[in-house]
Amino acid sequence: MNINEEIEIYTKSNPKSFNLHKTGKKVMPGGDTRNSIYWDPFPLYLSKGNGSIITDLDGNERVDLINNMTTLILGHNNKKIKNVIIEQTKKGVSFPSPTTPVVKLAELICDRVKSVEKIRFVNSGTEATLNAIRAARAFTGKQKIVKCEGAYHGNHDSVQISVTPSLDVAGDEHFPNPVKAFEGISDSAENDIYIIPYNNEKAAKIIIEKYASEIAAVIVEPVNGQCGMIPAKKLFLETIREVTKKNNIVLIFDEVISFRISRGGAQEYYDIYPDITCFGKIIGGGMPVGAFGGNNKIMSLWNPSNDKNYVQHAGTFNGNPITAVAGIATLESLTEKVYIDINKKGDYLRSKLSNLFLEMEAPMTVTGIGSLFALQFTTDKVYDYRSYMKNNQILNNQMFIGLINSGFLLSNRCAGNISACNTYDELDKFIESIKIIISKLGY
Repeated sequence: MNINEEIEIYTKSNPKSFNLHKTGKKVMPGGDTRNSIYWDPFPLYLSKGNGSIITDLDGNERVDLINNMTTLILGHNNKKIKNVIIEQTKKGVSFPSPTTPVVKLAELICDRVKSVEKIRFVNSGTEATLNAIRAARAFTGKQKIVKCEGAYHGNHDSVQISVTPSLDVAGDEHFPNPVKAFEGISDSAENDIYIIPYNNEKAAKIIIEKYASEIAAVIVEPVNGQCGMIPAKKLFLETIREVTKKNNIVLIFDEVISFRISRGGAQEYYDIYPDITCFGKIIGGGMPVGAFGGNNKIMSLWNPSNDKNYVQHAGTFNGNPITAVAGIATLESLTEKVYIDINKKGDYLRSKLSNLFLEMEAPMTVTGIGSLFALQFTTDKVYDYRSYMKNNQILNNQMFIGLINSGFLLSNRCAGNISACNTYDELDKFIESIKIIISKLGY
């Protein structure tokens, strides 16, 4: 398989995307406002989506297996979501006051999530983790936080440390160094954090206990999205829960991605419950959203009628009714039957791909849980950041562009997820396309 030939096919098939990208670059750095969806030579510019199918500017249709980075769990253009948004626009799109929909959405989430007694809404997962960390510092009176190497928790300074660090500077795999994600991150952010290896409960416990008197919070994804939808070991989460509880440290679960694996999220699946949970993506039905919630004691910090230890929380569009009605429609549609169906399809896909890679002796594995999956371009088991870094990036890029040309869209790291609209027939065709690409690569 010649990557240059595949890029040529891609370029010739998408002239309108190419031309709009040239125009976009004149007014936006890189032609867009979102680095995570950029790829060379240019990203697709999409015009519409319906169900599991997305259409680009040139009219090419593809099966969507990324669903706006796990957001669209019910697929594109869902009728119920569309109708409630239309009805809400007739009443108004934003107000300088609370509304009925935001109260109802809060009730739905609190009912689903055992650890959440109260919740507050923001407009992104970034804002959710920012506020959760702020709460932990206010609640404990301590300053430092702990996060996992290779974890992404949003785009604010506190968590833009050791997201994708070069192994040349990352330090010992058991006791990683904090490394700024890019220039512009404050020195204080790097100094106020300790890094633990994902899925290494022994190292995590040693680090947390050593610095417990300084640590306000440990933030962790029960499913690491950045490294390919890697599920946490239960023992890893149990250990962190135990050591944080023992040392007056707030445990934050970032469930922005993992909330889709069961009705009550990953915490229900593992039966391990944090002090604060961060939400995003699916709870907004495709609209901009974020939220953070926890027990009454911690969440009382945001009660403006509480003069003591009051923490400021503002935002013009927090809990806007458009997002709220879309979120309500989504959560009401996510019955147990839907979760069983999409998770079963995820199991089916991962099993078929694992067998395919073994049969073809391809240097690949697959990771994931529930409806989440990722292709890994290494034969070694991928369980944390260091093992993820063994991926062959050249093979990743070849597979990614090959799948686009075959009619499928994943993230540019070849991670994906299954919506309620994706069918077994689509998954079988996806598997067959991967098989063809592997053959072209000489395996």
